[in-house]
Amino acid sequence: MIAMLVCLLAMLALQIITPYWWWVMIVPFAFGAALATSGWRAIRTGLLSAGLLWLGAGTYFYLTGSHLIATRMARMFGLGKSWPMIAATALVAALAAGFSGYAGFALQKLFRRPAKKESS
Repeated sequence: MIAMLVCLLAMLALQIITPYWWWVMIVPFAFGAALATSGWRAIRTGLLSAGLLWLGAGTYFYLTGSHLIATRMARMFGLGKSWPMIAATALVAALAAGFSGYAGFALQKLFRRPAKKESS
């Protein structure tokens, strides 16, 4: 839970101070490569942190005036209303971050030396 919160706050801060959206993949990758203890934890942390961040951002922008764009995009994709479009955006961000977190964990496993067995 703490790792997810730290990743979410790091992504939020980096997306506010820089014009780039791809922090949603770099931060979970770095967590997976440095701190994740299992593949599932790396996936879960990236998935939840990015999904919640983008769901919150989409909802915030929708409520503060971007509902026209969300409605037009939803119609273009055949979703009808704009809320499924916001949810789909959050789902795409969550999946990208989850896979990125697992890629970082896989890289960690690739370069970590296996523990040496003690001879008796």
